[in-house]
Amino acid sequence: MLSVIPNQNQMNYATGYLRSRGTCPPFFLYLTMKIFITLLVALSLMSCKSTKKTSAEAMNETSNQLIGIIHVNENQCPVYIEIPENLNPGINVPYNTVYPLNLKDGMKKKGLKVQFTYTVSKAMSPEGCSADAVVQLDEITVIP
Repeated sequence: MLSVIPNQNQMNYATGYLRSRGTCPPFFLYLTMKIFITLLVALSLMSCKSTKKTSAEAMNETSNQLIGIIHVNENQCPVYIEIPENLNPGINVPYNTVYPLNLKDGMKKKGLKVQFTYTVSKAMSPEGCSADAVVQLDEITVIP
């Protein structure tokens, strides 16, 4: 008769591997522990709340899509865009005037109303030009 002594290595004839009794927990416990810890970390990361902006907060944010009026050869600037607040209701207008670096010649018409998106540039404005910021225009469309 075959006797089973605790902490003795035995051959598992189904798999062909030695198995140890009582010395370490089965493999599936290690696997379950890894899954448990991974799920715990994932759930704790997902439980962090992201704050939702209210409409009042969103309206006070500065927008980079604005409506403005083009001015040509005024205030010692070859061209600049005036951004009045009455054309941009509910938007916090960051600048009153901007000097556009890449405005096409066809758009340089006095009094032309345009809607544009921009990126603030570190370039210098022309000498004597009193525009609040120098911008690179991303998109621009004429508004009738």
